[in-house]
Amino acid sequence: MLVVLVATLVLAVRNASIPEGSDYSGSGACESCHAGVHAAWSDSQHTKMMRRVDEPGVVVADFGPDDPERLFDLHEAVWAIGGKWEQQFMGVEDGHETLLPGAWWPLEKRWDVKAWDGWELPDPLRRCHGCHTVGLDVETGTFVEPNIGCESCHGPSEWHVRTWGLGAVTTTVDSQVCGQCHHRGTTPDGAYHFPVGYRPGDDLQAFFRGLEPSPGQNSSHWWGNGHPRQRHQEYPSWAAGGHADSLTSLGESYDGRFGDVTEDCLGCHAAEAALDPGGGWRVDDVKLGITCSVCHPSHGDLAAARIACQDCHTDDAFYHEPERGADHVPCPEAAQVSCVSCHMPKTVVIGGRPQLHSHRAGFVPPRDTAAWGVSSGCANGGCHAGVETATLQAWFDAHYGDAPASEKVH
Repeated sequence: MLVVLVATLVLAVRNASIPEGSDYSGSGACESCHAGVHAAWSDSQHTKMMRRVDEPGVVVADFGPDDPERLFDLHEAVWAIGGKWEQQFMGVEDGHETLLPGAWWPLEKRWDVKAWDGWELPDPLRRCHGCHTVGLDVETGTFVEPNIGCESCHGPSEWHVRTWGLGAVTTTVDSQVCGQCHHRGTTPDGAYHFPVGYRPGDDLQAFFRGLEPSPGQNSSHWWGNGHPRQRHQEYPSWAAGGHADSLTSLGESYDGRFGDVTEDCLGCHAAEAALDPGGGWRVDDVKLGITCSVCHPSHGDLAAARIACQDCHTDDAFYHEPERGADHVPCPEAAQVSCVSCHMPKTVVIGGRPQLHSHRAGFVPPRDTAAWGVSSGCANGGCHAGVETATLQAWFDAHYGDAPASEKVH
């Protein structure tokens, strides 16, 4: 009888929804049961997004005495934000937290005040903390822990922890979870630069209004062809590309040239099946296209590829026209050109030059460079440096023909 009662209780807890008032526990609460995942996360960039300046090795910026571009001293700083692409600092002014003026570009090894994006709103509570802390209370300014923790992506874990792991915690590979921070914009009322109240599993659009590109027109955040010009726009860039629509396209635009849509298609068209290939997924079960987590190991080295492009885009791919018989990549093997080199060019400007890849998968032709100044798939990251844009476009047309670039990206 007791066994039956215990089994019934366990089943009830497992099937129960996460209580509305479930609170944050902190990433330390996850370590005892998820040691391997916790260790991988601990070594990732997510744990280096907001650290105290007195921690060893945190400050990468140069606080030498003779730099007119630096407008504050290290002793004024309390928190350091980031350190890979740029490093900013927070301090206290008149009893309130504030962003200190200027950013350090680690790859350029210089300070920049003019291009610093904090002038508009140097208030960390409204600008930074929603994405650089866990469990932020915007009314009090308090938070559970700094950095991007386990609960940033899984939501409050109190119910899960209190029930010894039996109770649910949010687990989803929906890109909206990443989009809560990898997206520039504001709350609907314009008060905060992050989605106040959003929890993983929610509809992000209900909490956030993202900055969108203006087609055919450059802006400070976007190039005129819709590729990102500034960082923190990976989510809308991904959403505008074919990966986001990979599942939808099976039902709405697929022309049947490779046969019927079956479960065999899902490994390359649905995130659930791609990340769990032995899960027995059926066409009616899956809901998501190829999301961020398919490519990025979300618990570890975010720059490492979880799945290679050629796992789905096979060697005979020529925008689904293998009958042309032409090489997909015209560059010699010695050039070591990768899929990302051409189809996700470095369009994001950091420290005055393009350094970060666009997440809108698709070839950018040289003609776009001529129109808007954006890096193309032919000339970025050192490739074809110094070659005239018109010459690159002529080479491109000679090899690929006159079809629009959108037809050459698959």
